[in-house]
Amino acid sequence: MSEPRTLAIRVLPRPGESLDSWLEALARRSWTSLSALLDALGLPDVPARERTSRLVTSPSEGALRRLERQVTLSPGCLDDAVLPAEIFGRRAPGWQFCPQCLHDGEGRWPTLWWLPWAFACTKHHALLHRVCPSCGREPRYFLPRAVHLHSPGRCMRRTGRRNVCGADLSSAPRLNLGHNHPIVQSQTEINGIALHPFSSADAVFVEVDRLFSGLAGVLGPSDLRKMSATCRSAWETAFTDATDSQSPLGGWRFHERRVRILTPEFLQREYTEGGKSLATIAREVGMPIAHVVRHTKNLGVSIHRGGTRPPVFNDDWLREQYVTHKRTGRDIAEEVGTNCETVRRRLEQLGIQRRPSGRSIPALITKLDASIPPDIRAAAEETLNGWRRLRRFEISMFFPTLTTSASYLGLMPGTLTTQLDQLECAVGAELFRRSVRHAPQSPTKRGARLLRDLDRDDVRKLMHAALGSNIEKIPDQDAINSAIATVDGERGALTNLHSRSQYGDRLRIPPPMLPLLRHLLARRDQESYLAQIHATTCIPMTTIFKQLKRLEEAGWLVGRLETAHERQGSRRRRTYYTLTSSARQAASQHIRTL
Repeated sequence: MSEPRTLAIRVLPRPGESLDSWLEALARRSWTSLSALLDALGLPDVPARERTSRLVTSPSEGALRRLERQVTLSPGCLDDAVLPAEIFGRRAPGWQFCPQCLHDGEGRWPTLWWLPWAFACTKHHALLHRVCPSCGREPRYFLPRAVHLHSPGRCMRRTGRRNVCGADLSSAPRLNLGHNHPIVQSQTEINGIALHPFSSADAVFVEVDRLFSGLAGVLGPSDLRKMSATCRSAWETAFTDATDSQSPLGGWRFHERRVRILTPEFLQREYTEGGKSLATIAREVGMPIAHVVRHTKNLGVSIHRGGTRPPVFNDDWLREQYVTHKRTGRDIAEEVGTNCETVRRRLEQLGIQRRPSGRSIPALITKLDASIPPDIRAAAEETLNGWRRLRRFEISMFFPTLTTSASYLGLMPGTLTTQLDQLECAVGAELFRRSVRHAPQSPTKRGARLLRDLDRDDVRKLMHAALGSNIEKIPDQDAINSAIATVDGERGALTNLHSRSQYGDRLRIPPPMLPLLRHLLARRDQESYLAQIHATTCIPMTTIFKQLKRLEEAGWLVGRLETAHERQGSRRRRTYYTLTSSARQAASQHIRTL
């Protein structure tokens, strides 16, 4: 059997660098796609929709040794570039990143960023990002393909059949914490946990859980208040991931606690002999009841069913609560300490006909006081989602378009449109004028009156009582300004730089045009053409073409068609663009605005 072929072009892995990061750098250096490189190296085939994490967890020891021989690396050089697949269980690891590290490392990253308990950068004392700030999704969820066509450190999440997001992750906002912040100190301790192929997953997770639990106890309200709003939001996301039983890290922490706490001796003492229910035990140890029941079954402990004495109902009281007061079976069962099925059977024995599904829900039988404005009563009475539609109408009127409103609320635009249409049908009038090209959306007279009514103290109390903790927050000014900038990107004002034009103290430039202008200003003494700009900036070709035409019409650029002598043969001639003298002068005076 012949030895594997070696590569002519080599890129050395950096200490602690992840395997997928090194392979991506090698693919760029070889000017080929990552999938073609994997085929050439004989690594296992990874389908186009496969997760990138497979490169970090699936290579066997034999595959790593063969890969080291192909690129003439010393044996064992790639051991720190992969992670044991066993420690991740059934869920794939997620990727976090530090923008400053990506910038300093020229788009290469360490293996630590794949670990589920990585939430802060100890080098720059900042929280890690979990999603791309531009597309709002995990940048490396799926295996990237044509990495050689994009600069390092870009978001490679697909946005279409042939396009990727392409946002520069190194330019994401820094989530700075400070040198002595408890989060940074805990991350330093967690990073010191030894992790190798022969590590005991149980021991690793017990140690992670101990350190993370200590952090949750040390981090007080004063530490959280010192964070910026963006940092606080990022930390809440990381904390939820570590405490939610459905998340990778949270699931592992619950599993390790079950093994540690719910021992056979503990269940024998508390459950079998002590007479406590599994629900009570789950509440005392702070675990989901489903996890406790499953673990008890796995230990072979017999579960008592129906072991408690059935409750004794007062039939007249039960009839009054269910028929007269319209209470649900669940509410009655909780009050008497039984379950819904027991209440249902007793109702059948008494000959009481059950209400149709949904008619026991308080929101469907609630009547509002006559002092509440009629439009709010029409929208919220006897409906499940009336208050939610009112809240979303109130929030939408802060934004210029329904698309930006839906983006803030985390909804599809069609979903928000349907909900607002239902609200208008309930009220019986048009509440707002839809946005058009030159005018944002705005409330009608009826809609403005509804907004004033929603601002009343008694109405706000009713709304908060109906929606509870799930009520959406009113947007702050930063969110509104960001939405306006997004909308104005296509039609925003662009300073006219013709020789007789006056552009004042500041340049007016739509934010979406800034990446192209930065590219042109960096090459202000050179000619550029469309394909070259696309290869460097990763901006879609159609967008570049439209922006170049706008800049040319405004006097920023001058275009020159390539001559037949310069472009010999039948190939299509290019159009070269250069900055005008007015653009160079304006840029030299106002470079900070760009």
